[in-house]
Amino acid sequence: MKALFAVSSLWLWHATRTSVVINHFLEKWFSIDIVSFWNALNFLKSEIKSEKVNFIEMVDYPALERWTWMKFYYYLICDLLKTKKLIKKEKSYTEKIAKNYDFIFSDWKYWFFSKKIPSFLLSHQLSFIMPKWLNLCSKISDYFNCKYFQNFDMVFIPDYEDEKNSLAWKLSHPNWINKINYKYIWILSSFYDCEKKDSEKIDYLFTISWYLNEHKDDFINKLLQEAKKLKWKKVFVLWDTKNDYKKELENDITIYSFVSWEKRKELFLNAENIISRAWYTTIMDLVELWKKAIMFPTPNQTEQEYLAEFLESKKIFSFWEKPENLVELEKNINENIPFDNFSKTSINLKKIEIGRAHVWTPVTSLS
Repeated sequence: MKALFAVSSLWLWHATRTSVVINHFLEKWFSIDIVSFWNALNFLKSEIKSEKVNFIEMVDYPALERWTWMKFYYYLICDLLKTKKLIKKEKSYTEKIAKNYDFIFSDWKYWFFSKKIPSFLLSHQLSFIMPKWLNLCSKISDYFNCKYFQNFDMVFIPDYEDEKNSLAWKLSHPNWINKINYKYIWILSSFYDCEKKDSEKIDYLFTISWYLNEHKDDFINKLLQEAKKLKWKKVFVLWDTKNDYKKELENDITIYSFVSWEKRKELFLNAENIISRAWYTTIMDLVELWKKAIMFPTPNQTEQEYLAEFLESKKIFSFWEKPENLVELEKNINENIPFDNFSKTSINLKKIEIGRAHVWTPVTSLS
């Protein structure tokens, strides 16, 4: 049996969460081709070691919502035109190779599907949160999203179905959801099989993935200045897969350009507090591990801004706009971690297997 996995490289965390699903199917004796790009592809190559896996590099969509002011509009137009060309290329590529696979599994790659074989999409963001000045376009966006998702035999949604436990509510529960085949699989985290080992405690772990590079260096420098004011041990992971270095700085600060997946697990398990951008996959990791966190939404990222507002209202994690006054922010970290009734990844992977086996079942029996 053979499967094709298409993994977005716009966020490194698409690769981390999909790697869990890939390993699950490798254990089911599938051979797998993986299509991805840049940091995500480098990560998958470093973490998935199997003779049954083949890696294919394909240029990904550009990162939307870049820069600010007039540059934002310029890049948005350019990126949308480039995305249109890449979509056409993806469609042509998939049509040619689909016959070689038993199924296709896509994480945020909307045009990796085929009507000839079962095709699945993994996404928590079925509905986009539009900038305020584009609110009138929300219905148009939802219309096209629904059309895209209807191309897939099943959309797997890594979130909880009820609002009480939901981590992404408006993003993952659009009012048109019954027009597609879908299944809530609850959280999906690469930490599902971790066991804590005896290791040095980390008081503050700063984990900073790349995405919008124009914001990254300034963000890191401000966090470094703030980290110097905090007591005890601080560790930074920058998630730059093209470099490999470790620096020891004053004030008990350690910086890694990149760490292996095993090392990442060790750092997360031994960290008392996590400081991160408000990535949804990171949020799922924190729920899996019952960790406290301070999170900073990426500028111009409406998804992260919404997640911050929604989860702050539920008193899950602490969210702040700017990396300033960390000493004061640390005092506001939520001590009551409300994850005791949240289902974990080891159980949730079975939901994907069940959903894959019932792709032709009517929608009403799947939701």
